[in-house]
Amino acid sequence: MIEHWDGEEPLASVHRGVAVRVAAARGGYAELLEQARRDLEDTLPEDLPPDAPQVRALADTLPGYVDTALADHVHRQRRRPSRTDSERLTRAFRSLDASGIIAREEFLCCTGCARADLDTEAAAAGSRGYAYYHWQDTLAAAGGAPLMVGFESTHQVRRAAVGAEVAEALRAHGLTVHWDGDPERKIEVGMDWSRRRHDRLAAFPGPASAGEPHVDADFSNPGPYRLPGWVTRHRGRVSVRELARLVLPWLPRGVRATVGAGGRTAVLTRDFDHLRVEGGPLLDRDRIEDVLARWAVGAGWPPPPAADPRTAGPSPLDVTYADAATGGMGFVDYAEPVSGAAARDLVYRLTPVDGTFGVFAARSGAVVQMMWQEGPRLWMESPSADERLASGRHVTLPEAEEMVRVLADEGRVALADLGELQVTRW
Repeated sequence: MIEHWDGEEPLASVHRGVAVRVAAARGGYAELLEQARRDLEDTLPEDLPPDAPQVRALADTLPGYVDTALADHVHRQRRRPSRTDSERLTRAFRSLDASGIIAREEFLCCTGCARADLDTEAAAAGSRGYAYYHWQDTLAAAGGAPLMVGFESTHQVRRAAVGAEVAEALRAHGLTVHWDGDPERKIEVGMDWSRRRHDRLAAFPGPASAGEPHVDADFSNPGPYRLPGWVTRHRGRVSVRELARLVLPWLPRGVRATVGAGGRTAVLTRDFDHLRVEGGPLLDRDRIEDVLARWAVGAGWPPPPAADPRTAGPSPLDVTYADAATGGMGFVDYAEPVSGAAARDLVYRLTPVDGTFGVFAARSGAVVQMMWQEGPRLWMESPSADERLASGRHVTLPEAEEMVRVLADEGRVALADLGELQVTRW
C-alpha cells in the first residue's frame, strides 16, 4: 500500500495552503516552509511515516515551491495600486470596530467556530453585532472567488440593519459589494484578495548556486524571551545567500549573530539599517550578501566610511507588538526593523481589543507607542525614561497612522500637533 501511495493530491493541497498564506502576508519564508511541511505530514495515511522515501522526496520540493511563490507575489505587488483591496478591507473593518460592530479578518477555521467565539465576545463587550470572514472564506477568495463576509446582531430584530451597516462600510472604502438585504445571506465582496508584503515578509532566498560560500552561524539571546524560529532555523551550516537575505537584514535588536568560516569568527548586530561588526565597520544591511561572501572566502571587511552612514536618509523603525485577540497578528518580543509603509499598515492590522499594543522607535531615539483599551479606544503616547513619564492622548486610527508616518519620515514625535497631552508618571 505504501509503495503505491500517490502524493499528487496531498501536494496540491499543500500548494494551495502556501498560496493562501503568501497572499495573507502572514509569516515569512521560514514560517511558510514550516507550515507547508506540517500540512504535508497532516495529509499522510496513518501507515506512512514522515521519513518514508516518497514523503521525503515531496518535502524536498517545498523549499523551491515556497521560494517561487514568494518571488512571484513580490513581483506582482509592484504593479498593485497605492492602496490595495485588502488594505481597503482592513480599514473598513476598523471603521466597523469604531462604530460598535466587532470586525475580524481571517478569523478561525469555519463559520461555526467563528460565530461561537464572536457570539461570546460580542455579548461580553456589549457590541451591537459583528462581522467576519474565516479561513475557508480566505481560501476561496485567494483562489479568485468573491470574499464572503458573515455578520450577526446581538438583537435578532436588528440583523438586517447590522448587515446593511457592514455592507455600507465596505462600499464606503471603495469595495464592490453584492448583497440583497437578506439577513440569512452573507455579503459578497468582489476584490483582489492579496496583501502587500513588506520587509522580512517579502524576503526569499532564491535558488542555490554551485560552490556558493557557506558559514557556520549561531545567535545569542539578549533577554528573557525565546528567539523567533525564523532566526534559529539558520543555526549551523548555512549559505551566505540564505543568511544575508533572510536573517541578517532583519536581525532583532540586541541579537548577536556569530558567523565563522576558515577558522575566523565575526559577531554582527543590527543598528537600524546597518549591521555592526564587533571591532569592525558598519555595513549597509542591503549589501551584506556580497560583503559577507567575500569575508567567508578569506577577504577582509571593507574600510569604515569617511562619515557615519547612519546620519544619512530615512531608516526603518524598530517595532515590537502584541495582538491580544484570538487569531490576531501574534507578537514580536525583540524589536524588528519595519519600513514606514509596513509600520503604518501594522497600525490598522493590530486587532482593537484591550491589551493589544505596538511600540515604534526611530533611529533618533524618539518613540511612540499605541495601546488599545476597552471601547475600543486607542491611546498613543511617547515615553521618557529619564523623566519617568509618558505624554499622550486618545487618537483615531488615521491620527495614529500619521504619527507613525512622521516618526518614520522625520524621526520626531508629533503627538503635540494633535492638541493637549496628558502626562502620566511612573
